[in-house]
Amino acid sequence: MRMPVMFVGHGSPMNAITDNEYKDNWIKIGQVLKPKAIVCVSAHWYTNKTNVNPTQSPEQIYDMYGFPPELYAVKYPVMGSPILADRVKDLIGPDCNYNTDWGIDHGTWSVLKWMFPDADIPVIQVSIDGTQSGDFHYRIGEMLAPLR
Repeated sequence: MRMPVMFVGHGSPMNAITDNEYKDNWIKIGQVLKPKAIVCVSAHWYTNKTNVNPTQSPEQIYDMYGFPPELYAVKYPVMGSPILADRVKDLIGPDCNYNTDWGIDHGTWSVLKWMFPDADIPVIQVSIDGTQSGDFHYRIGEMLAPLR
């Protein structure tokens, strides 16, 4: 089965700890989809060049402020995939760098913790290049299509 490309907006970070319809739907998606790995292009990781994190154990980033302590206590110990990061970098080409300064941010883990609660699917993040146009990023999506 060819895996879908999905846009999954996390909405409020509180959805990571709130019982609501978003959580219920993310759980349903996780019951249907069984990807081998996940490449997440995160708008929370905004850089001056396209970056991919190649680490085996990416840091969980709490890039939100002013929320209850329960939200900062959420742990999603996802594994990365250096092999998948290599493939992403190869597909994108010279416009992509390795970068270990960022990990898996709340835009990713707050949703995936409901979809795949066992954190047993490798996840890598790709940044948004703030110096480039929407067309550039559309082409990045086309370059990554073979991963499906």
